[in-house]
Amino acid sequence: MINSFFLKIFPFVFILFFIYLEFSPVYFFENKLIKPFLAFSMVYCWICHDIGKFRPIWLLIFGLFYDFLQDGIIGVSALFFLFIYHFQRKQSGNLLSFDFKETWVRFLLLLFFYVVCNYLINSLVEDFDYDLKKNFISFILTVILFPMIFIIIEKITLRFKGYDE
Repeated sequence: MINSFFLKIFPFVFILFFIYLEFSPVYFFENKLIKPFLAFSMVYCWICHDIGKFRPIWLLIFGLFYDFLQDGIIGVSALFFLFIYHFQRKQSGNLLSFDFKETWVRFLLLLFFYVVCNYLINSLVEDFDYDLKKNFISFILTVILFPMIFIIIEKITLRFKGYDE
């Protein structure tokens, strides 16, 4: 009973942990730290591998928590997570391809669109200090780390699917 509960809640705790892990060093180094978009990558990979486990309310919670810690307009990340969920659900696996390069390019495009929209929305609504060099390096780090994150999430998902069956 407890083991079954742990298996069902693990992906949610895992994502919340990585959202917190992504932003906790920022408070110690006063936003001078270059950090990749790990939580965005985690949510994207979990949605690609196990769309049935996530409901839109969980993605809304993840997005709001992510934006709350990011210190910008709250709701932008939630909209992107819901957009990714809807896109994966309606296209029946369009984000995940047999060729990993296609999956990587789709992730790159969605991440680029997310960064640009986040910048535009935050700069239009409030006085937003944007460091282009720091965010470009963060973008490149995220794109480079994506295959490793993708493989880890794939192995975890396959392991938990084996326990569910």
